[in-house]
Amino acid sequence: ARRHPRTLRLRRLGPHRPPDSHTPGARVYVFSRSAEHRALARDLGADWAGTAKDEPPTKLTNAVIFAPVGSLYLDALRVLDRGGTVASAGIHMSPIPSLDYDRDVFGERVLRSVTANTRQDGIELLREAAAIPIKPRTVRFPLLQANQALQALKAGSFQGAAVLTI
Repeated sequence: ARRHPRTLRLRRLGPHRPPDSHTPGARVYVFSRSAEHRALARDLGADWAGTAKDEPPTKLTNAVIFAPVGSLYLDALRVLDRGGTVASAGIHMSPIPSLDYDRDVFGERVLRSVTANTRQDGIELLREAAAIPIKPRTVRFPLLQANQALQALKAGSFQGAAVLTI
């Protein structure tokens, strides 16, 4: 039987469905502490959404942590299948608590940081995004209203990405 990739995304949900959710056979499971972000994830097509402490319907093969919270590694490893990978996509992370080898690492689980991207990585990502296509939700703000855009984003006044126009 072919194993279908399953991805865990521990992050504050952004304005679009994750690109890997469009990979044939892939399933996307979104973990967020915010009920609004979980609802948005389902609205954007996630197969399942819950909190980091919830149990997804199946063990996951991959996890990407976007939030800068080291303890999320333990949550990701708890729901990760044998041979799975947990990747940190941030440039900063709070300390990761100590790991229990038998519980958290045994079974060839991989912990990795993926913070360095090349120009070619960006080109390939944009090419893939155009082919999917990703349909982001955006709210435009004039450049002079950048502070208001950040405040609105922080307050959760809208769902989607803030775009500054010049």
